[in-house]
Amino acid sequence: MEYECPVCNGLADLQNECPRCGGMMTDAGNIENYYGPYSPYDDTDLYEPPGFAGPADVSPCIHLFSCPGCGYDTRIAIARVAI
Repeated sequence: MEYECPVCNGLADLQNECPRCGGMMTDAGNIENYYGPYSPYDDTDLYEPPGFAGPADVSPCIHLFSCPGCGYDTRIAIARVAI
């Protein structure tokens, strides 16, 4: 069975409110895109936030969300779904 990120594949759209200013945050993409060219092959523990609750054998897809109003950003773990 193959697992994919629903946000990367356009199956879901996340709406997050900025905790600082209350504006809507935008998805700036998969966090791996901001590291080096071989980062998709790195150990995923480097990118996972602590406390992620998902399938034990499937690593989450980490997205960077940023607020265009105040510049706040955060990482959000998105559980991959079976396709």
